[in-house]
This record gives sequence, structure tokens and C-alpha cells, in this order.
Amino acid sequence: MDHDFSKPQKQSAAGIIIMFADTLQKVIRAAALPILFIFIKSGGQHTWTVVSGTIALILILAVFAYIRYIKFTFFLDEDKQEFIINKGVFSRTTLTIQLNKIQQANINQSLLQQMIGVYSLDIDTAGSDKKEASIKAVDHTTATLLKQKLLSRDTFAAESGQLAAAETESAIAPFLKLSNFTLLKVGITSNYGASIALLTGFIFGLFQLIKDYNSAFEIEENQLSHAFSKGFSVFSLCFLLIAALILVLGTNIIRTFIRYFDFKIIKQKRSLAVSSGLFTKHNTLLKPGKVQLSAYSQNYFQKKLGMLNIKVKQASYSSADEEDEKKSAVEIPGCDEMERDEILKMIFDRIPAKGKALLPNYRFLFLRIMLCIVLPLLAVFLVGFLLLPLIKPYFILAIPYILIVITLLYFEYKHHRLYAGNGFIIKRSGIWDIEHEIIEPHKIQAITAKQYFWHKKADVGHLIVHTAAGVIHFKYGNYTHIKNLVNYWIYKVESSKEDWM
Repeated sequence: MDHDFSKPQKQSAAGIIIMFADTLQKVIRAAALPILFIFIKSGGQHTWTVVSGTIALILILAVFAYIRYIKFTFFLDEDKQEFIINKGVFSRTTLTIQLNKIQQANINQSLLQQMIGVYSLDIDTAGSDKKEASIKAVDHTTATLLKQKLLSRDTFAAESGQLAAAETESAIAPFLKLSNFTLLKVGITSNYGASIALLTGFIFGLFQLIKDYNSAFEIEENQLSHAFSKGFSVFSLCFLLIAALILVLGTNIIRTFIRYFDFKIIKQKRSLAVSSGLFTKHNTLLKPGKVQLSAYSQNYFQKKLGMLNIKVKQASYSSADEEDEKKSAVEIPGCDEMERDEILKMIFDRIPAKGKALLPNYRFLFLRIMLCIVLPLLAVFLVGFLLLPLIKPYFILAIPYILIVITLLYFEYKHHRLYAGNGFIIKRSGIWDIEHEIIEPHKIQAITAKQYFWHKKADVGHLIVHTAAGVIHFKYGNYTHIKNLVNYWIYKVESSKEDWM
């Protein structure tokens, strides 16, 4: 492929296969179940019609993919400093991206792209609520060179040795490379919540699918529920709990290996190149100047194993959505303390040190006791006495519930701290996973200090520090101290000669 990006050019010819597969999987998701339902209900009488229709659909999609490939072009406009993409089959679309607004350009590779030998280049810009653009099929050299030009302020400046550097990047010894044993420890000790949510969603989806098929194929009502309820006992309940624990750990380990397989960080001149992935290869260029929010977390098991997880957030579209924000952050699992300090030193030029601690007022704990203990138990007792007397024998369970929740709330209160000073703002929080979030004052986008009227006498207030990649929220602190900190940070933002990215 020609590397003169000032001229419109197409993707690799393998892009036809990528576009065909992309369209095909969307059609399969939308039409597979209805076609299967029609086929089964007809007793297989229309097999030839279904097969011929499927073949015709595949041919149409193949032609559509070829036209998409022909119509898709991209180039760099040197004079206007813009990256332009032309695409569309029935309606033409011209996407223009100003180079100075590009925050990230990541090279990724799905399983199909690995088989074909092509890469995708995904482009994110500030101020957008989604991924701005994606080129699905280019070779590695083209993707690397285009990425460097898109992220360079002087896009068309001569860069001698650029191609050689791109081709030999894989030969550079990585600064950090995670072994399979480290990934196993990460899978066992972290992300329980995400695995439980994923497993719960899968189970509910499975039950819903069984229910739909039960209705569609006119299976006897309550047949499945009778099978499940038969033989249910305390032993079977214990077995189910053990099986659920194994499933959660297994799911977590599998997710960890799929996401972080072959994880490595390579030091470059002014950035860190992070790559990982089993089926989909993700390559992210981490530039210290664009880092807005850094965090590291550790739970009890990880502390015993001498490991922790790091998360780094750059200015990106994802800050508009909390779930997308979590997905887009650069995560570095399984580090030890020395590696953590080295990474933070690369980002901040020094190791962040905690300043004076700002402690929360006791009202922080009082409100959570009301919301998590008093109100729920009051509702249960009212229902038991007024509507469902059958649940009265279970009121005794309120005692272990109170003890567990009180313990959790105590640790949340104990870990809720804000450290200000020495050029850094560090927020500590968490119950099980203790997280430290770090920002530099000159990267603050906005500060909110608020106080409810019923807190004025106690001099209690809340602080929200806004950045281009998320917020730090500290609750129930001393309001006078908070206002002093806000004034100091505003002064630092106004007087600092450092740019926020």
C-alpha cells in the first residue's frame, strides 16, 4: 500500500472479508432465531427454500461488502490538518476529523483479522460520545505510520527512521510482561463483581430463552420447574453455592486470560506502548501528557501476593459514559509496588506522595446506616407485620445482616480519605478493593464545592473535582478546609504554565 497519506487510498483487499463478516454477524443475530423457529414449526418441509434463501442472502451480502470496500477511502489533508474518511453505499458520508482534536488512535486486531493478517485503527476525539472513526483492514506498517501521523502535532514533518522503528517495535524488550501464572493470580483475586454480573446476566438470559422456547414449541407448562424443584434440599443448595463459586472464579480466570493474554508494556521515547489480548489484540499508546487520571487498587488477597492493579485514563470520548469509561481505561494488572512506582514515575516524572489527609465527618457513616440498614429493615418488618406474616420467622436473619453491613460500612468510612499537597490530589476509597485515584491540580477542568443548608452549622460539605477523564468525589469533609483547597487549586490552575494535555 502507498504510504503517501495525502492521496485518497483504500483499505487492504482483505477488507472485503472483514466487511462481509461484520454485516453477516449482524444479520445472523437479527434473523437466526426467527428462521430456526419457522424451520422447526414447518417440520422441515421448506428446507430447500431456507437453504436457497440463505445462499442468496450470503451472495447479496458479499456484493454489498465489495461495494462498501470500493466506496471507503481515507486521506490526510496537509493544508487543513484534517483526516478525512469517505464511506457509504446508498448515501455517501464524508467524515472530517481535525488532527488537534484526536486523543487516541489505537491499533487492534480481532481473531478474524489475525487469520487474514490485517489490523484496525480506531480513532477517538475529545468531545464525542462514541468512537469517532475506524479503519477495519490495513497492514501493520500502514496502521503504525498513520497512527504516528495522526497523533503528531506536526503531521507532515519528516521523521527519519519511522518505518524502521515501526517494524522493529516487537523486537524491543518489554518493560513489563505478564506471565500466565501472574494472569492466573489476577483472575483469582480480582474483578469478582464483573464476573458475578456477567454470570448472572447469562443465567437470566438462559432462563428467558428456555421460557421463550417453552412457549413457542408448546412444551407442557411447569414441566421444567417441576424438574428443578424435585429433590431440592439443603445438600443441593450447598452444592449449588459451591458450583456458583467455581463458576465465578472460572469465569473470572477465563475473562482475564482473554483480555490480558500476552500483556506487555514497551517503553518508547515519550510514551508507553501497551498491548494485550487473546482473540482481539489491543494496542494502546499511553502518552504521559494526555493522562488525566491514574489509579491503583489492591485487595487483601492481592496484598498477600504482593500485587496490585493500575488504571490510567486519558482524555477521551468515554468520559461521557461511566460504563464506556471503564472499558476505555488502560488497565495494567498484576504489578508489584516497584513496577507501580516506575509506571507512575514515567507518567508524573516523580512518585506521587500523599499530603495532609482530609477526613470525612461521622455523618458519612450515619447516612449509610440509615439507607442500608434502618430503612430496608423497617420496610421488611412493616411488610411482615401488615401483609405477609409468614416471613416473621425469618426476622432473626436481620441480626447477621446488620453485623455484615455495619462491618462493610465501617471499612468504607475508614478508607474514605482525600490527600492534598505535594502537587497531587489523591483520593482513597473502597471496601474490599482499596483504590487510590491520582490527579495533578493543573489538569483540573472544573471544581464543585457544595454544602446543604442543614450541614452549615456542622461545617460539612462535599467536593467534586472534574477532569477530562472522570471525576473525584469526596463527601462529608470539613467545608472550610474544602473551600481553602478549592481556592488553592484554582490558583494552581491559573498560574501553572503546564498544559492539561
